[in-house]
Amino acid sequence: MIWENNIMGMVSAKDWLDVGGIVNGVEQSGHARMGKCGVANHCYRGDDKTNNLVATWHSIASEYQIPMMAQFHGFDTESKTTFRAPIDTHNIEKGLIKVKMNQSERLRELRRSGVTLDEELRDFVFNDGIRLADQVVTRSKVAKNELMATGKVTIKENKLDLTVDYGVPEENTSYVLDLSAEADIPTQIQTIIDKATEQGVVITGIMTSRRNITKMRGNKSIQTAVNGNIGAGAIVRNSAFEDFLNDEFGITTVITNDLIYGSDTTFVDGTNKIEPITKRYYPENKVTFFATNPGGKLGIGLWGNPPELEAAQFMDVTGSGVSPYVYVSQWAENDPAVLWTKASALFMPVLYNPNSLFIATVADTGA
Repeated sequence: MIWENNIMGMVSAKDWLDVGGIVNGVEQSGHARMGKCGVANHCYRGDDKTNNLVATWHSIASEYQIPMMAQFHGFDTESKTTFRAPIDTHNIEKGLIKVKMNQSERLRELRRSGVTLDEELRDFVFNDGIRLADQVVTRSKVAKNELMATGKVTIKENKLDLTVDYGVPEENTSYVLDLSAEADIPTQIQTIIDKATEQGVVITGIMTSRRNITKMRGNKSIQTAVNGNIGAGAIVRNSAFEDFLNDEFGITTVITNDLIYGSDTTFVDGTNKIEPITKRYYPENKVTFFATNPGGKLGIGLWGNPPELEAAQFMDVTGSGVSPYVYVSQWAENDPAVLWTKASALFMPVLYNPNSLFIATVADTGA
């Protein structure tokens, strides 16, 4: 039988499991669907599934803070009491991401278009579920990029107004970089490197837009440092620029992110055509200097169980039987007669060390 419970458009929970187990292009079973890990996916951060976001957050935070030193004691004396790292967990379980589609309406549209075979209809329904799961994953990427660009994650949508504060010091997010052709960029970078060193972290990478990298490569100070006085005025090759950052500052990773996503939809003026409102994952005018742990990780994306997982136990909901990253479910309503498909997840990015981010805004020089 093609359809579950003999309801047209309802796919079996086992099939949906393959959709919800995929994040950032890698399925739990190892198969790819969403494409290779791109910049916006933050592959260097990774993703993990947990049954308790708060407990896992505490565990990670305690592990990756600046190490505390125990002290020597005399025999037969009381041990000094240590403390747990203070972590703001007030809002981290508010990260519920979900989206749904009227599947009955979709099926009627397909049948009017001449799609009548159950096998073909099933493929369309399954692809709809994949796209819904992709939308959930896209929101997780937006949150990761916002954390990289601001040191915080804001949730201001659907009557929510929350800010998850990761404890990144305000001074770490208030740097200004002048990337004009005559500016002394190396000295500005060194100032940030020195500040990070004072806080006990070693900057290993930067993340910014390709436009800002091009500005640096066209800067006179960098051109002179790389190619000598005779090379001033000639843009520095990408490979030479990255070698310069590595040799001078120990920056081994340069990430450029100019990818965009659709944040909402709007009608084209004077028509009934809908088009997406596009935004950048990472702002064009930001440069983030970051310090990774010895394993090369800056943080991780934590995925928890959405409320739909518990609801499936007492509602007439067809969903996955195990715990995937994104939970895809379907249910039927009688009045009106509608079949819904929904993708949902509980997600929040975690920053290992609040002092690992140093964020600069590129000054507008009017050039």
